[in-house]
Amino acid sequence: MAREGRVLCRFALLFLFACFIFPTVLYKSISPKSPRTNNPVVVSSRTRKSVELTDNTNNTNNSTMLQKVLTLMKALADSSSPKNCVKPSIDEFPDDFMTQNQRQKQGGVVIHFLLALYMFVALAIVCDDYFVPSLEQITDKLHMHSDVAGATFMAAGSSAPELFTSVIGVFITKSDIGLGTIVGSAVFNILFIVAICGLFAGSTLRLSRWPLLRDSLCYLLSIVALIAITYDKNVFWYESLVLVCMYLLYVVIMYFNQSLEGCFQRLTGFEEGDKDLPKNSSNDEEGKSLLRNEESSNPSESYQEEEVQIIDKDEDSPFSVPEGLISRSLWIVALPLTCLFYVTIPDCRKERWEKWYLVSFFVSVVWIALLSYVLVWMVEIIGFTLGIDDVIMGLTFLAAGSSVPDGISSLIVARQGDGDMAVSNTIGSNVFDILLCLGLPWLLRTTIVDTGGYVVVLSGSIIYTSISLFGTVFVTLLFVVLNKWYLNKCLGMILLFLYFAFITVATLFELNYFGDFNMPICRT
Repeated sequence: MAREGRVLCRFALLFLFACFIFPTVLYKSISPKSPRTNNPVVVSSRTRKSVELTDNTNNTNNSTMLQKVLTLMKALADSSSPKNCVKPSIDEFPDDFMTQNQRQKQGGVVIHFLLALYMFVALAIVCDDYFVPSLEQITDKLHMHSDVAGATFMAAGSSAPELFTSVIGVFITKSDIGLGTIVGSAVFNILFIVAICGLFAGSTLRLSRWPLLRDSLCYLLSIVALIAITYDKNVFWYESLVLVCMYLLYVVIMYFNQSLEGCFQRLTGFEEGDKDLPKNSSNDEEGKSLLRNEESSNPSESYQEEEVQIIDKDEDSPFSVPEGLISRSLWIVALPLTCLFYVTIPDCRKERWEKWYLVSFFVSVVWIALLSYVLVWMVEIIGFTLGIDDVIMGLTFLAAGSSVPDGISSLIVARQGDGDMAVSNTIGSNVFDILLCLGLPWLLRTTIVDTGGYVVVLSGSIIYTSISLFGTVFVTLLFVVLNKWYLNKCLGMILLFLYFAFITVATLFELNYFGDFNMPICRT
């Protein structure tokens, strides 16, 4: 337990540094020192509120205050002047309970940061404890093929935060925060998560050729489609329909996965043998504990274990105190959320709520939508306060936070020696993110909300970021082949370096260091 705690602590520190501290310090250190724009045509309501409260604090006379208000109203009414800046997405959300001065000068942004982290925890609890089990019940009732279920319902369960973030970005903020989150989540999955699996697995993992090549090829085609669609910065209905159709084709490929794998083995003459190398002794005991049902030779013993598990599910309570200092601390932090979801969402894992899986599914969707809205709201406030663009916040903080549960799951699986499950799951979910999490909101927007219209991609550098993403996938696959299909610490360090390099290049693109790609955010 102590060893596992140290591994999780190292992962947490590496996550905080790589996904928030490093991008923030990098962005603030290389961003221009001068104000981004003084154009008064579009002025943030948060800035107006902050100016008004500051003036009240300094006891400014009424005539000066009235003059400033009239100036702001005149600037807002002057729609004939051309805009050379982008309206901040924060104005699409309700007013904050703090002013810009309180957040920036008095450290109030820390509260928003903690609230965002709490929303990540809430999303993880809803998805893992309620949403995914309800999806498993649905797939069982529909008698779906396991590969098809994994590519559809299970992928939706792991990518639900990204999907709702994309919906919020398309319909509410009308910004690229959803697109940045999808691209950033893809980079985080294929580079950062695979890197930590190689660094902290405790053993060398052998990767199977067919799953990795299959998912990588589908993923590369998805990125090519994304680059082609966002090239002109306008997404039309037929282009978003292409993404959705490509996802349906991916589902068909997964349906015939076993047949295609057989053809692959006949063509290459390669058959997968033992996937994993012998694990070290510290992981042997952990593997035995998780696989005890398979190793048990006594049927009555297995039946007793299964019966105990059912009783535990029925008598499970959010007030059950776990053992260990760290576990108890996390339990106390998550207790309000656990009680709230325990009361409002029927747990279909329990026998008495097993037939309520549809109710559990729809209530979970509502909770995920609400939590995603609050999460994006907090991230918008953090980005506006620190002066960080929506795309960068999506590429780093939002993408990493929504993928942390998948990262922890992949790390646990990797420490059991199953490299295929740890790696293929991360790449496969990226296909769902690009094709459906982007394609479906764009299609709904251009066919139902704005019939015949199009979605504008504000970030001019997102196409170059997508090209960089294509390069990282290709280079990752190349390094795996050069490493003879093994995942070890050396390859993990290379992938971690590539992640930092990608974030650096993406930040330089967003700051227009390689050209005039993006308009600045409107500020006074």
